[in-house]
Amino acid sequence: MPCDTVNFTAKLSMSARDLKKLNRYMTCLYSGDKMLSHSQLKKMKSRGLFEGTVSEFVHKLQPYKHRYLKSVELEVFKRIEKAAETSPDITTPELFKSWYKETRSKVRKLQKPEFDAIKTLGACLPEKYQKPFFDFMVQTDRKLYDEPILQKFSFNDFQFKMKRATEKLEDYNFKNRIDKLLKILSSEMFHNEKPLPEKIVKRIFNFVNLKIHGKKSDFYKKHLKHLETDKDAVKIRIIEDMLHMARMKGYKKIELLCENNINMLKGLPICVPFSNKAFVYDLNKVLDGMPDKALKDKMLDVAAHLPTSRKSPEALILKLNDVDANIIGDKLFDPALVSIEHLKPSSEGGGNTIANCALAKRGLNSARQSQPLWQVLLNYPLKNQQKYANNLIKLVNSGKMKKDDALAQIRTIEQEGHIKLNISKLNNIN
Repeated sequence: MPCDTVNFTAKLSMSARDLKKLNRYMTCLYSGDKMLSHSQLKKMKSRGLFEGTVSEFVHKLQPYKHRYLKSVELEVFKRIEKAAETSPDITTPELFKSWYKETRSKVRKLQKPEFDAIKTLGACLPEKYQKPFFDFMVQTDRKLYDEPILQKFSFNDFQFKMKRATEKLEDYNFKNRIDKLLKILSSEMFHNEKPLPEKIVKRIFNFVNLKIHGKKSDFYKKHLKHLETDKDAVKIRIIEDMLHMARMKGYKKIELLCENNINMLKGLPICVPFSNKAFVYDLNKVLDGMPDKALKDKMLDVAAHLPTSRKSPEALILKLNDVDANIIGDKLFDPALVSIEHLKPSSEGGGNTIANCALAKRGLNSARQSQPLWQVLLNYPLKNQQKYANNLIKLVNSGKMKKDDALAQIRTIEQEGHIKLNISKLNNIN
């Protein structure tokens, strides 16, 4: 008869990854809820649970609705249910597109108080910073209403956004090819005054495999030699390679990112969807080096309170207005995914040992950022952490976890969370 236990009797302690594999026996450290595994979400997509009409979407996901959907995601799902009553035959992406204008208007009203406060604080900036700041806010206003803007290409920005766009992809071959092209773009040769080496131009333009009439050396001198000094044209070619790869794979978000950056390099205006994270990132750059740190921190703090897709149903719907059904499903269930939570943040010296790693929902883990554990636990009842500790004890009792590992993690929860847990059943184990 097959055994359903995992034996960890070796001298080495369990890793956080090993604990993550036992997710079905655990609950979230914070909310006390069951968490969704990455393999479960993958199966949901492979079974087509997110595809089809709105009515099919709602029907197929009913068993998962109350088990995994909470707060904002549950509210959005309820709105989809309501829409399915009147428009059952449209697809979920079509539904989200039909909501776009109305939702955008609602989100802009929610954003207005924060933007007004940021502009008021901006009037207090030193004269040197006022023009760049207000130019930045004009561009932001244009983004908010889908108006094209002129924007300079920045490799650092492009790399940052490409890394974010590919971080959750499981297509490792695609990610590796993107990384190689980014590595070429990051080379010092693109950021100094020297011409590009001939061999680099030949490599990027696939010179060896070109089929031409006559001497290749003559062809190079006539058609490619000038590219040694026209570095923007070479950058465009590299990003075009990324664009073709993304188009073949159907990665629309990456395709749009590439198209926008190619147009930046060509000096053409582009439509850039507003993003809270990009806004905070760009605002931080505009204020870089400002002597009044208190004013800068205050402006960034106001920006951090802009409505996000984690806190506002309207913001989440707006974010999903132009994506396919699987991405909509991904985003609705993403906050419920199991994740490894560092009890003492890595930034404070917390390690990756089993003693310092617990399991929590990804959404709650992300919301914590680098706050001390005790501060986060003030928002949740103690019974949830006790439930988590009880689950660890059950793993020990069933032979799936070593007593020392469970005890070490519980002690860290108590120490970092400033709480006391009942572990009498664990202490009674021989």
